[in-house]
Amino acid sequence: MFFHGTHKDLIDSIEAIGAGFAVYEHLPTNNSFILVSCNNLYEDIIGKQKEEALNSPHAAIFPRYIGQPMLQTFQRCKTEQLALESEILIEYKGEERYWRSIISPIRESKDGRFRIIQTCVEITEKKMLERKLTISMKRFEAVVQSAYDGIITIDSTQKIKLINEAAQQIFGYSAQEIIGEPLTKLLPTKYRKKHVGYVEGFKKSQVDSRPMQTRASVRGLRKNGSEFPIEVTISKIKLGDRIELTAVIRDISEKNRLLEELLITSQEDCLTGLFNRRHFTKHLTAEMLRFKRFKRPFCLIMIDIDHFKEINDTYGHECGDLALTELAKLIKNSLRETDRVGRWGGEEFLVLLPETLLQQGLEIAEKLRLFSGKMKLQYENRTVSFTISAGVQEYNNNAVKIDQIINAVDKCLYRAKSSGRNQISAEK
Repeated sequence: MFFHGTHKDLIDSIEAIGAGFAVYEHLPTNNSFILVSCNNLYEDIIGKQKEEALNSPHAAIFPRYIGQPMLQTFQRCKTEQLALESEILIEYKGEERYWRSIISPIRESKDGRFRIIQTCVEITEKKMLERKLTISMKRFEAVVQSAYDGIITIDSTQKIKLINEAAQQIFGYSAQEIIGEPLTKLLPTKYRKKHVGYVEGFKKSQVDSRPMQTRASVRGLRKNGSEFPIEVTISKIKLGDRIELTAVIRDISEKNRLLEELLITSQEDCLTGLFNRRHFTKHLTAEMLRFKRFKRPFCLIMIDIDHFKEINDTYGHECGDLALTELAKLIKNSLRETDRVGRWGGEEFLVLLPETLLQQGLEIAEKLRLFSGKMKLQYENRTVSFTISAGVQEYNNNAVKIDQIINAVDKCLYRAKSSGRNQISAEK
């Protein structure tokens, strides 16, 4: 039907087509294509009334940025006798509009004429949605890749589909190395079997996100084989009948180290490394509770460096600190593993001796007195020595409170110092 005929002959049939439709004929004289006929819907594409465009060459109908690639498609259609599909973008009244163009050849007629038909379906809405989706994806990718925390997505088989830069740095793998690998590759061997079950259980649960650190321990495995603690929050993404999981991962090695340092700081005296007053009191309280239950006595020793002020005044506070730290080492190295020692304040130390009667406590205190008296400190090419005094108290009374036993052993220490120092005193 489209071999022959003018616009008048074809218009009724063409207008019945529910898409932009046009017939072009090839002119061998100048190798151009003229518009033979088109319907009203095609006017949106050419941006003018069809009467203005009929019998005009293709190049006169479209601007050059459209006409040139379209002409090449027309020529290829003629040469290869193939139906060709392409997309057309036209700026019309300040708006961008997109069409899918399908160009089909019509066999050459006996008189040598060649025509093609062009069908155009508007796809502007689809392209706008695709553009918005692309922008959203780029925005998502930018957020994911710039995130401080690691982000990993796995598919329904628990294989890795996405890993951002932070996660690559955390685990030591490049995206090329790890994408497509099972998630368990990033976990220590002992956790892998159970983790698969955890993930499957989460997929079937009603919740959409879960912090994984609610479990006892979550650890990762780096490429170099080292394990490290992590915090993980996982979320579900439902894609039709499939579920993907995304994990936000944070390496908490530094956090744990800082917490450990804070714990140590809260328990230890910063100068001597012994228990501080607060933490020593916790151990003393626990030992008193143990006595109340099992009736096992213990001893408490309070130690004080004799004439400590003179050491500071004569040699300086650095020398005084040296005396404190060396005495702390001597006490700690002279005790049993079950014993506890803390710096009570200034030059005073408290020693807790579980399962110890008064006589045993006196013997230990005397040993510490003798050892400390033999110590020779080297400070700025000078030899410094000192002695200690100590008080000893046995706890064997259920009614005594913690401040009472400390006051009692403090009184014993005071008697030792009042009696000339460098000696031991106990409750008589």
